[in-house]
Amino acid sequence: MDGDGSSQRVAFKFGVLYSTAGAVADVEDWLDANCAGDWSLSIEGMDDNQIKKSLRIMFEVEAEKVRFINEFARR
Repeated sequence: MDGDGSSQRVAFKFGVLYSTAGAVADVEDWLDANCAGDWSLSIEGMDDNQIKKSLRIMFEVEAEKVRFINEFARR
């Protein structure tokens, strides 16, 4: 909320689906450390063993989406 009491919505225009068996917290930590713009993460699905997760990550800044793909998702 900004100073006049109105809420400000962030436009998340740039998204990626990412599957991982790792911890969601690891993804969130990377996003916190590497994104200056806002981002959003939601769990879209999980396998029957509840190990592999499909995450939808939305970015305010397209360059940060590209950076996530190149520096985190491909390792």
